[in-house]
Amino acid sequence: MSLRCLFLVQGEGRGHLTQALSLRRLLRGAGHSVERVVVGQSQRRAVPSFFADGFEAPVSFVKSPSFVSDGADRSVRPWRTLWHELGRTPSFMQSLNAIDRAVRQHEPDVIVNFFEPLGGFYALRYRPEAALVAVGHQYMFHHPAYQFPPGRWAERWMTRAFARMTAWGADRRLALSLYPAPNRPAHRLHVLPPLLRPQLFQQPRDQNEPFFLVYILNSGYAEEVIRWHEQNPHVPLHCFWDRPDAAPVESYDDTLTFHQLDDTKFLRLMARCRGFVSTAGFESVAEAMYLGTPVQVVPVGGHFEQLCNAFDTVRAGAGIRSTRFDMDELRAFVSQYPPQTDHFRRWVHHAQSRFVQEIEAAAGARAPTPAPSPSAQSGASLPDPIR
Repeated sequence: MSLRCLFLVQGEGRGHLTQALSLRRLLRGAGHSVERVVVGQSQRRAVPSFFADGFEAPVSFVKSPSFVSDGADRSVRPWRTLWHELGRTPSFMQSLNAIDRAVRQHEPDVIVNFFEPLGGFYALRYRPEAALVAVGHQYMFHHPAYQFPPGRWAERWMTRAFARMTAWGADRRLALSLYPAPNRPAHRLHVLPPLLRPQLFQQPRDQNEPFFLVYILNSGYAEEVIRWHEQNPHVPLHCFWDRPDAAPVESYDDTLTFHQLDDTKFLRLMARCRGFVSTAGFESVAEAMYLGTPVQVVPVGGHFEQLCNAFDTVRAGAGIRSTRFDMDELRAFVSQYPPQTDHFRRWVHHAQSRFVQEIEAAAGARAPTPAPSPSAQSGASLPDPIR
């Protein structure tokens, strides 16, 4: 049976967006459809145009909670975020109503939530009949095999609680991981590899040019990149950011170029670069691992989830973690980096079909049980077709 799906996608960062595009391709290949995409949009980030262009289905936007950063757009302020977002509650209630209208209009069999926090509240308030599947690497926080940074017990508890909140009412949680781990069916937790875009698999693997690729989640880190560049002007840098008022391409000088987020260009440069340095986003690290590109991750200040990602990056053998954008550390690491791409690529490709299987299983578990036939109700026996 062909399933009708509705996607809820967190618009903060690019990882959830590319995951949704990848899953849409897998579902379509299996004969299923995505009828609507609802994106929870941050106040401070625009959703890249490549995302809306990647769906045949209509893409709509609702106001969603997001982090509040400091004045320099570098560090996250958790407590300021909490109080600020509580004041926006009426807007979020309107967003929940908009999601419900989309669900009632399209009557999906499955709602797939890519870590959009409104998805958990929607399930709690509206109790939809559709199956609910939550997708995100953050659900690995609930797996006993996951190793958190040492200490920070309060932040660990809050991060796990937030991840649990996004998956309220979910029939399945699909935990994306850089390495295999056992499923936990009793906890509705299933471990799968990163949802990587097919364009990544098409990139050449025999090109290596002497430049570093940089991706900064918060544009305030651009000053740090520029300071390092001015001390090392002979090292070419291509830096991607999402500063709203920036041009598509801005050349600082001959060897430092800033780019607005561009899906195709980013992958093309990642496949050719000598090394990749980034704030500690899960998706970018997974893409670099697949290409065999050494990674340096710099977690955003005050963002505990990014700190967790940085520790996990090192554990998976993908690269190093740092506290600042100092590419000297990456240059030293590149010279001794042993690519571990074969094992990771097998993990990615071996489990691709499981995404569709998990969503089909969630829909099947929610499907109504067929009513018994009149003959069965009366106790009459049916003829044996074998005799």
